[in-house]
Amino acid sequence: MKKMNKKGFTLIELLAVIVILGLLMAIAIPSVTRYITQSRKKTLASTIDQYITDVATNVNDNSWGALSDGSKLYLIPVSNMDWSCVKLEKGGSNPFGNWIEGQTFVGVHYNAKDFSYEYYFTFIDSAGYGMPLTLQKDINQSKIVNPIPETLSTNTINTVQQLDLNDGTESGKVKNVVIYEYKDGTCQAKTGV
Repeated sequence: MKKMNKKGFTLIELLAVIVILGLLMAIAIPSVTRYITQSRKKTLASTIDQYITDVATNVNDNSWGALSDGSKLYLIPVSNMDWSCVKLEKGGSNPFGNWIEGQTFVGVHYNAKDFSYEYYFTFIDSAGYGMPLTLQKDINQSKIVNPIPETLSTNTINTVQQLDLNDGTESGKVKNVVIYEYKDGTCQAKTGV
């Protein structure tokens, strides 16, 4: 009778492999998660820029009437939802969650000092991400935050009215916020706001 050599792993060897795999996972998962979040923020910043570009096109075409009162900030609702004044042909969705109605706007301000428009963006989404009203040139991944600061989550309009837009008017403060809405197939200023 021939004696068989049994080859296999001992319990200690199996436990060592499991511990090493656990350590590798503990290192890899947070890095991958951080990478995915940064990629989503980059995609979101690009989507925001597309919305601003689309709003700027409508402003230049005078689609919503003259938005040229330097004491006002015009808030145009944007998203890929039905309540939006601007919908992108492709994309337009938020990679984190759904845009929240009444909290996602492109802000348009006429700068009387140099006869140009300035564009802003603000949003809050269903996943708890948000961005305070931010000038277009300052929008980047670091402005997209989670959790939402309490100042952002309370009321966009009250926050906006505290802005100093420095447009050459006597105080520079926003005296009036005009909110637009999608109604009867067109984007128009809300009444009674």
